[in-house]
Amino acid sequence: MKSFQEIKDWLGREYVKAQLRVKRISFSRSREWRWDEDGAFSHITGRFFRVVGLEAVFTPGDFFVRQPILDQSEIGLLCFLVARDQEDWWVLAHAKVEPGNVNGVQLAPTVQATKSNYEAVHGGGRTLYLDIAQGRRGVLYRRLQSEQNSRFLAKRNLNKVVLLPEKTSELDFRFKWIRMSELLPLLGRSHLVNTDARSVIAGWLFGDLDELRRSLPARGAFAEALARSSRAADSLNGDRALEEWLVKLNAEWTLARKIVPLSGSGPPWICDQDKIFSGDDPSIKVCQISVSCADREVALWDQPIVSCDHQSRLTLLLGEYRGALHLLVQARLEAGSRNGFELTTTVQAEATKMSRREKEYAELAENGGKLLLDFQNSEEGGRFDRCVSEYRIILLDRAGKDQESPFHRWISLPQLSDYLRRENVITNELRSAVSSLLSVGEI
Repeated sequence: MKSFQEIKDWLGREYVKAQLRVKRISFSRSREWRWDEDGAFSHITGRFFRVVGLEAVFTPGDFFVRQPILDQSEIGLLCFLVARDQEDWWVLAHAKVEPGNVNGVQLAPTVQATKSNYEAVHGGGRTLYLDIAQGRRGVLYRRLQSEQNSRFLAKRNLNKVVLLPEKTSELDFRFKWIRMSELLPLLGRSHLVNTDARSVIAGWLFGDLDELRRSLPARGAFAEALARSSRAADSLNGDRALEEWLVKLNAEWTLARKIVPLSGSGPPWICDQDKIFSGDDPSIKVCQISVSCADREVALWDQPIVSCDHQSRLTLLLGEYRGALHLLVQARLEAGSRNGFELTTTVQAEATKMSRREKEYAELAENGGKLLLDFQNSEEGGRFDRCVSEYRIILLDRAGKDQESPFHRWISLPQLSDYLRRENVITNELRSAVSSLLSVGEI
């Protein structure tokens, strides 16, 4: 069995071998990106993604947002290859180096690639294991899921798990078979497992509660509580009541958005030689970077990347109702949302932009519950430059109606499982938070 230190050492070795070098450059020095006729910053092939300006109005309330956003219509592929023996699952993990990762390398799905990448638009090498990942045999989980709706415009990834008859060869040192029992404890640690891997694992295991129970640690009070709660027949809110709640929110609230040119625009847009941002919200900036990396499909490229001035705060409150764990989720409509409201963590905000209600939940987490997990993760390092989110999982002594708000409801594990079997209902942020529950043994 591989220890935590062995896995960490493997990731460290792959980072050293990759010889990652990242530096910021001006937009005019880019060899591959340019301002297009629509005033967006795009790749010379018209593929990959574009940086566009977005103006969005949320009603009622006429809440207005103006920000740069990533327009990536291609559906990315996130796929774990897995195998099974009599004792445990084996997961083929990928030590993936990304320019925006806090520590350079994180554990990723076996295949994590955009369509432009695996079709080699960049002229680089092939994506390893792609033929198996795209196949129809052995599919255990397959769902389209949203990415960060605050920074992508209606972006989706295909989350997938494929079962192999036996462990296939590790094609190079970036790939390693890891037992599920070795992988799950990593989900509660900072900057080791990337957000895409978390998304796939959460969707697969929490979407199949029988498999969840088989994969949980054999011992531990919290693991036992998860297993017990996965069978719970009672929930604080009925399925129909939750559906009516979401339908009502989507009927009451509308999102009107418009893509606007960035190039040539005046205030409040700032598009100078080395950054793009809106004066309304200068905390989100787009910069250009030049990257060299020995272990990627191409060794040298440049690209836009989003940087963030503030750390995001993501808090998930748990509580028990009739002996079953529930999650206090928030229905959230964001500038890039594809199909209206999605369910996210109890608090999802930058500390400087927390709503009054979110501040109340943050105070409840500080003063009224038990801290189960506190870890950080840098968001997807291929698009975000060290954009760090702090995840906190808090267990309250109970789950009650009095703790809900117009935008917050308690849901049970079976209800979460049902939502994860659908598409575009659970946010990327909540999937990451939920994945970390698999690392908790004791309460």
